[in-house]
Amino acid sequence: MGFHLDKVGYGTLINGLCKVGETKAALELLRRVDGKLVQPDVVMYNTIIDGMCKDKHVNDAFDLYSEMASKRIFPDVFTYNALISGFCIVGKLKDATDLFNKMTSKNINPTVYTFNILVDAFCKEGNVKEAKNVLAMMMKQGINPNAVTYSSLMDGYCLVNEVNNAKGIFSTMSLRGVTANVWSYNIMINGFCKIKMTDEAMNLFEEMHCRKLIPDVVTYNSLINGLCKSGKISYALKLVDEMHDRGQPPDIITYSSLLDALCKNHQVDKAIALLTNLKDQGIRPNMYTYTILIDGLCKGGRLEDAHNIFEDLLVKGYNITVNTYTVMIHGFCNKGLFDEALALLSKMKDNSCFPNALTYEIIIRSLFDNDENDKAENLLREMITRGLL
Repeated sequence: MGFHLDKVGYGTLINGLCKVGETKAALELLRRVDGKLVQPDVVMYNTIIDGMCKDKHVNDAFDLYSEMASKRIFPDVFTYNALISGFCIVGKLKDATDLFNKMTSKNINPTVYTFNILVDAFCKEGNVKEAKNVLAMMMKQGINPNAVTYSSLMDGYCLVNEVNNAKGIFSTMSLRGVTANVWSYNIMINGFCKIKMTDEAMNLFEEMHCRKLIPDVVTYNSLINGLCKSGKISYALKLVDEMHDRGQPPDIITYSSLLDALCKNHQVDKAIALLTNLKDQGIRPNMYTYTILIDGLCKGGRLEDAHNIFEDLLVKGYNITVNTYTVMIHGFCNKGLFDEALALLSKMKDNSCFPNALTYEIIIRSLFDNDENDKAENLLREMITRGLL
């Protein structure tokens, strides 16, 4: 006797496939059962549309949405939310707003989630003015902004370096009885740290503790980076100890901030000791970390040590970035070692890592400064040929 799933069973299967990223298989299943075994419903379509949007296959998702009308399956708020979010993810804000307008024209009421998608998308583009227009429309419809809405706006203001406006939103949020979450605090702490207002950032950090909010690795990394850039390394190191005490292990981003600060304060030996320590903890340095150290060694007059680390990375098969090559080339140029700099430029190209405008600029300027005009002019022509000038 054959066993047949009902509509709920097939819906569960489709949902499961989408959750594990098998959206294509979910669509194939929908096609197989369509009208033969069960009649697909809006939930099945929504699940697949949402999966496609998360995979950035927004055009395919929109085709599926268009198909719904021909099957007399009516899109609901979840359909529109998925598509609006999808268009925002791929940067098609006009399509997202067009769809929003279509949704409201069909008397489908947007939720706070719908508005938040648009507010966040406009803020990420640095268009806070348009985000505030969405907020005004939202409130006009009697929908109260939540922590996500306010946090997105704060993030938008911080992105365009208007931290005081972000602070105003943070205060408004509290006045309107909306409780700030860890994400809200992280945005403000990061915003203050970026403009070196570390005292303000630390005040918010203390406020988090008073409110029994547990800072996460993002909170600590923003603060540690801000303190390091403000020259307050001892405070930053205390926070690293606090991270350990609170069972919040520092990551490579934490250590990269400390390494950068130590190198810039001419404490390269401490930076090397720190790198060894994090390797012993099983934390794998990334190329950004190594670039910081190589740059610090070069600027600290330890070119040979820098070159040894660089060569070790090449031997171990690391994917060396254009920034790392440029830092090493700069080190050679500062010591007048132009043959070594040019040899590394050649090796860089052999390894399919193409120099950028800064790489060329560093060598060309150094060559001109040392009357190596022919070599400088050759590189200048190469730069023009590559469209970098």
